[in-house]
Amino acid sequence: MSTLFIHGSADLYGSARILLQILRVCVREKEDVVVVLPHPGALVKELDALGVKVYIINIGVLRRRYFTPWGIFGRIFLWGLATIRLSRIIKKHNIKRVYINSANVVIGPVLKWVNRLPLIWHLHEIIESPSLLRLFLVKLIAQADQVIAVSSATRNFWMKQSSNLDIHLLHNGIPTHDFEHAIPLNDSEFPFTLKNTQNAILIAMIGRVQPWKGQLYFLDIMKSYYTSSKDTDPTVYAIIVGDAYPGYAYYVEDLKKSILDHGLVDKVFYIGYRDDISSILASIDLFVLPSLLPDPLPTVVLEAMASGKPVIATFQGGAIEMIEDNNTGVFIPLEDHQKAAILLRKLLLDQKSMQLMGQNGNKRVTHSFSLEAFESNWLKLFRTF
Repeated sequence: MSTLFIHGSADLYGSARILLQILRVCVREKEDVVVVLPHPGALVKELDALGVKVYIINIGVLRRRYFTPWGIFGRIFLWGLATIRLSRIIKKHNIKRVYINSANVVIGPVLKWVNRLPLIWHLHEIIESPSLLRLFLVKLIAQADQVIAVSSATRNFWMKQSSNLDIHLLHNGIPTHDFEHAIPLNDSEFPFTLKNTQNAILIAMIGRVQPWKGQLYFLDIMKSYYTSSKDTDPTVYAIIVGDAYPGYAYYVEDLKKSILDHGLVDKVFYIGYRDDISSILASIDLFVLPSLLPDPLPTVVLEAMASGKPVIATFQGGAIEMIEDNNTGVFIPLEDHQKAAILLRKLLLDQKSMQLMGQNGNKRVTHSFSLEAFESNWLKLFRTF
């Protein structure tokens, strides 16, 4: 049965990585698939290598900045054009079902109605505000024939919005082998060389650059840490990895300016988008997830744990399901960078605990978030249609 997959970006961040794993399963199982993305990007290259047919179509991805009268008017125009083009693709490839892999791709119900096809909606997001956007999405998601959520936090959030939603839980899984055997960058590239040349501890935050991901909160934490640390403490550096969505480059400029304003230019390094995340994780000592809003199930946390690294994260969203406090990592508070810095320093001064947490994290990922379990459970859900 042929399936049309639609995703809201063409990067290789968490939800796109999961889509890539799903499509690898489809190719292996000889499922006929066609993929639509809103713009070119790194994901296209990966799909080409798989031999998957990819179309680039502006599908009117709905982000918060478009939720204005003029923004919605522009989106409606794009949705109309996209519906026409996608309906032609559906007819050309004899598509039998539509699979939406992003909450912000809202064209799914229209395709279902126009083409009389079953609709699967895979939710990787928790969208609390604006409330009108949340209510709008709930109405649309309720039209799907099957809804999948990446975490209990995601599932519970959306089901609380409507009694009409029945959502299947499917935790992400990752190829742990890719991270367990990655080659570090410590000897080959600055700032990773600082770890060896200065016998330093290297901390990383990896994620899309946007306000709720907490990059600026991370800078506040690091500023407080450096202010309170002592001369006898280990030397510590931090890196921030990731870029912004197209059209949101000003978030990156704000981040760079904040590094300068915090006086951290020789301590915290922004290195932009990278496609060698496994090597980056192999090169660091500690991963930090300082999200300000609930992060549904951030795949990079699983990747850090698979790499044998302890994880510090704010206590919310999918992180609660992934991290075991004081066993695989440490939870920090929201909006209290001084207390977070205290917890960070306490962990950094206890290298034995950091090593043990990393080992425990690796075991937890292997046991509870394996790629094999994810693929098997996903296939069961997928083949019910």
